[in-house]
Amino acid sequence: MLLLLCCALATPASAGVELLDDGRWLVSGVEDATAPQIQVTVDDAPAGSFAALEFSYEGDGVLVLRGDGSIEPRLPGGAPGATAVLGRYWDCEAGLIGPLRFVALELPAGSKKKGQLDLRGELSNLDSLVSEKLRIQVQPPEPDEFRLKFRYRLRTTRELCIDRDRRDTEEEFRVVEFAANYLAPDAHTSDLVWYLKRRELDCEFFDCDEKKIRACAALENETGYVFEDPRRLRSRKLTLFHTSDEPTPSPTLELKMQKPRPLNIKPQGRVVETSDPSENNVGVWADWVEVKGSRAADRKLGSFRFTLDVLPPDEPRCDRFED
Repeated sequence: MLLLLCCALATPASAGVELLDDGRWLVSGVEDATAPQIQVTVDDAPAGSFAALEFSYEGDGVLVLRGDGSIEPRLPGGAPGATAVLGRYWDCEAGLIGPLRFVALELPAGSKKKGQLDLRGELSNLDSLVSEKLRIQVQPPEPDEFRLKFRYRLRTTRELCIDRDRRDTEEEFRVVEFAANYLAPDAHTSDLVWYLKRRELDCEFFDCDEKKIRACAALENETGYVFEDPRRLRSRKLTLFHTSDEPTPSPTLELKMQKPRPLNIKPQGRVVETSDPSENNVGVWADWVEVKGSRAADRKLGSFRFTLDVLPPDEPRCDRFED
């Protein structure tokens, strides 16, 4: 089952409440009382509640963080593309639990000398998981790279049971999930999933060469899972590629895992066939296969540290194409 995630990226730099302007970064709050809210403070002073925060760097909109947990990045001056959410999992009784939301964010008064914004905040799915010590580093974007670094620890707020029956489809706990659109070769935001499937050593006496198997799955507008038999990550990267500038130059999104360890992660995704060009019918995620099946209330579930890189369209090297 794929729960269709948020829609198209809202146009950055839309009218909003100015929260921070340091000459490089401009952060505005978007008001919408019908949407999930983010409680915002700026340099420890309460600034109100907003449905989203829009980040612009030197006049270019590059990021939207929404109260529903959506992370919507783009390159400076670039087109919108895939988005991301955090921490969805299958509950034994309640089914697929919604993503972690940005319930509170603290903005600094300004960026550091090198242009980096350090955000603090709180995540919660308003059901079973919470993190009071979210850290996000928003690095100054370059024309060909924009990087976000995340760090947090999740704690249970009630007794937790993760559905082990979902292990067969690698979706019991989705650390990060990308949402994208694919209708056809001439109508999509992303079109290929990449990960390093295997490392092998080919040795002759004391001379060894490393052989890498880079697995790729081309997206199609057909209902089904992206990988038939995915293996654990053999590098830190899981990448949702846009391989060309057509039909629009929407970016590639790359996840780089640190915690949990990449060897504890399997890639997977699912496509739901659609004819609606505005619908995000593709989900691609990093499944934490070593997550504990049950936890009592008020216990640590895990620590998480990873990077999201926003990159220009590019065609990767693929050693094997998989169903």
